[in-house]
Parts: sequence; C-alpha cells; structure tokens
Amino acid sequence: MTQVAYGPRQARSIDQLEQATSGGWEGLEAMFAPRPEQPVHNQPSDDVAMYLAQGLNSQKGREVIEWLMDITLRQPFRATGKSFEETAILTANRQGIEGVGEVILAAIRRGQELIDNQ
Repeated sequence: MTQVAYGPRQARSIDQLEQATSGGWEGLEAMFAPRPEQPVHNQPSDDVAMYLAQGLNSQKGREVIEWLMDITLRQPFRATGKSFEETAILTANRQGIEGVGEVILAAIRRGQELIDNQ
C-alpha cells in the first residue's frame, strides 16, 4: 500500500510576494505563469494503476471512473464565501477535492503506460 506523506505547505511569504511583484507588471505575470508539471505523489501500486487503466475498456469500469471525475474535477466551482477567510477555506477544500481526481487520472495514465510497455 502506498504511504501517504504530504510535504510542508509551499505558500509564499509576504516578503517573497512583494519581491516577486516589485518588477512591475512583468513580475506579476511571471508569478502567474504556468509552472512545470509537478510529480504526482501518493500513487498506487503498479497493479492498481493497471487495473484502473483496464477499467476504461469496460462499460462499467468507465462508468465508475466517469463518476469519480464528476464528483471531483467536473463539479462546479463554488468558492464565494461571506468573508475572505470563508472563501479561502472553500477554495482550499476544492483544491483538495480536485487533487483526488488528479491523482486518479495520473494513476490511469501510469497504468496505461505499463500496459503499453508489456
């Protein structure tokens, strides 16, 4: 079984944000530029990844995976709270939900690669 191990929070301090935006508009654009793809943590074993990938080939398996995407990545984004803090909490909650969907999709991709290499 895969061990769950989350790293420390990687938020920027106020000083780092101020320094990043001190370059004017270019600094602000650089801060929001797409970042290189990060490795996905908490991946299942190769057997589970291949099982998920094979699930796409059956009607029932695909239905399960589509449902998982419906309740994670496809649900509407509703993160408008009554205060800044509530909005931040709702957004963090949504990021956690989407993270589950991203890990599932990464496992399916890994499983498909393993199947293709056999």
